Amino acid sequence: MRLTADTFRSLYLEHGPRAQGFFLRMTGYDRELARDLTQDLFMRLWSARESYDANRSFRTWMFAIAYNMLKNEYRRQMTIMEYVENVTKEEPLTETDHIEKQQRDQMLRSAIGNLPEPQKVVFLLRYEEELSITEIARVCGIPEGTVKSRLFSALTAVREYCRINEN
Repeated sequence: MRLTADTFRSLYLEHGPRAQGFFLRMTGYDRELARDLTQDLFMRLWSARESYDANRSFRTWMFAIAYNMLKNEYRRQMTIMEYVENVTKEEPLTETDHIEKQQRDQMLRSAIGNLPEPQKVVFLLRYEEELSITEIARVCGIPEGTVKSRLFSALTAVREYCRINEN
């Protein structure tokens, strides 16, 4: 099957909602991010249409690329979190900043306390014990991809908890 514009449009209509649902679930129900990832996915698929193997399922090809995009997104999110942690460690605190930090720390402890046990373990090993992804995988006896997935889910849940409880 050659991926013409019309064929691709049909594939987008058929598989786009499923891809967006996948991204939605994997990003902790971040609708904007899921929409953006879906659009990026189909732009990548269109750009790579010449490399599509007609003997292979389009759906399998699509999800393989979507999965790789998610891995990159997880890495990006972890990099952002690490940067934020480093920036907040270096800034001197005023008295008001100190009070706000105590409130944020309390909210963060509550958010972490509400995480499911598997997410809580990898979150604490990563951000409190400062273990690498590889070390966490060894400690927990799980694949590195599972560690990354649990970290992403934990970060999403913590972010959402803090957003809801901000006021």
